[in-house]
Amino acid sequence: MNEKIKIIFFDIDWTLYDHKNQCFNMPSIELINSLQKRGIKIFLCTARPYHSALHLGTFELLKPDGYIVSNGGAVVVENNKVIKSSFFKKEDMDKIYQLTVDRNLAIECVDVFDRYLLTEKTKEIDILFSSFKEIIPPFRKYDGFPTLAALLFAGEEHDEYFINNLPKNIVYKRFADYGVDIVPEEREKGNAIKCVLDYYNIPKECSMAFGDDFQDISMFNNVGISICLGNGKEEVKKHATIVTEEIWNDGVKLALEKYKDLF
Repeated sequence: MNEKIKIIFFDIDWTLYDHKNQCFNMPSIELINSLQKRGIKIFLCTARPYHSALHLGTFELLKPDGYIVSNGGAVVVENNKVIKSSFFKKEDMDKIYQLTVDRNLAIECVDVFDRYLLTEKTKEIDILFSSFKEIIPPFRKYDGFPTLAALLFAGEEHDEYFINNLPKNIVYKRFADYGVDIVPEEREKGNAIKCVLDYYNIPKECSMAFGDDFQDISMFNNVGISICLGNGKEEVKKHATIVTEEIWNDGVKLALEKYKDLF
């Protein structure tokens, strides 16, 4: 007999937010809110920084018990208490900023709750942010402030230069034509989920997660039940307990209903 579920982790993009139809899947959101009222803890687990999730409208529809942002870079529980975070060393962020300026490129810096452009807005920013339904963050002069993650707006022709010149410990991951995530260490959602489960003393067997993309595999490997959306990557589906319908066919809602006896 399966354990009762006490906590559920949700990716946002293509899991709760439908980029095909440019909206959140409301039947799924409504059921999630209903489960939360019954005592199930609801956590967001996203590669987006908090500021990005906020301006997507996520928190107008959901009031999660906590969230994992920047792909595990920070873990926040009730009352905005940060229980885990990993920042760049100042000298490493200084180097990243200088490399960006030397190439006349644009970069965004993220902390736990805010994010800033450190350079003037470029066409690459417009292209990338329009595809992810993003707002342009405010400008801030770089003065060495603590940085959780950086987003470089640059085409593939710049990859070799950055890979060859960045400090060796820095992780450089391209995710779009004009978008590269730069983080101080290799991050996995799964490690952040372990942190949350330990904090609440919830057994792995009492947890569930929903996702669709490669970064969700580690999330799936650290919960009791994992559900991949039907629109998810084929490799990700192999790591899931079940594959549900696509997001635009209410995939999250249908899977939650399938496991209703565990709530």
